[in-house]
Amino acid sequence: MKIYIAVDLEGVAGVVSHGQQCQWNAARGWTAKAPESPTGWYAHYLEQARRLATEELNAAVQGVLDAGATEVWAWSAHGSFPGAFDIELVHPECRVVYAEEGGPVGQDRTFDALFMVGQHAMAGAPWGRLAHSFHAGIVEFSVNGRPWGETTATAFEFGRFGVPFAFLSGDQAACDEAKALVPDIVTVAVMRGLTPEPNLFEPAATVCLSPRKARERIREGAAQAVERCRTITPFVVSPPYTIRTEFESSAFADHAMLAYQGLTRVDETTVEKTSDGLEMIL
Repeated sequence: MKIYIAVDLEGVAGVVSHGQQCQWNAARGWTAKAPESPTGWYAHYLEQARRLATEELNAAVQGVLDAGATEVWAWSAHGSFPGAFDIELVHPECRVVYAEEGGPVGQDRTFDALFMVGQHAMAGAPWGRLAHSFHAGIVEFSVNGRPWGETTATAFEFGRFGVPFAFLSGDQAACDEAKALVPDIVTVAVMRGLTPEPNLFEPAATVCLSPRKARERIREGAAQAVERCRTITPFVVSPPYTIRTEFESSAFADHAMLAYQGLTRVDETTVEKTSDGLEMIL
């Protein structure tokens, strides 16, 4: 059995601050580059967050191996290099996929299941922690009237190859989002918000499992998902697709109108397109 694991950072136990744990490379727009850091800016606790994510990945890898998987691939779903995990700490039986920013790469019909580790909820999700959809400039991305976050988009990319979405670990809102998409999926919530308002950049009260307990539950859940994945139906959406993106400001919508062909301007901050191909208007 062959498993593909997408690893993000904002849904890892102990990762609760986007500014302190998840950002890097100011030269590409994360934040204003400090004069004393001419090669870019890195969050003070980024390396800690990446280690925590790597250990959760390793727990998932061990769980699927315990359940009989013979090949495991991992891909960082958190931006460009260095990404969500530390290559020096990755489980020795795990193969690592490297790619620049964008969707998953390397998926095909040889995989038996998609797993996600460290996943956050979509923008605006109640109780979501570090919740966003692709980047902070998007208020809502939807396909055929249904809001999509990164979880749904990744599941769709694998569903096109007949690969089911079988496991997710992350915050409770992300787990709820996955369950609404795939009712039979195995989820492991490693943290949850203590207030209903979602957050990304602003601090918000959160309760987390200890990293060690989170890894135990992820290993157990991953093994359970291997046993269940053959009974899960892949997530598939048939064309045509009406893609609508509401941005945080008109500047993002202005850029989209220039960057993508065939868009309709719905209002100051929203664009839309209908076609037989699903284009991520981000």
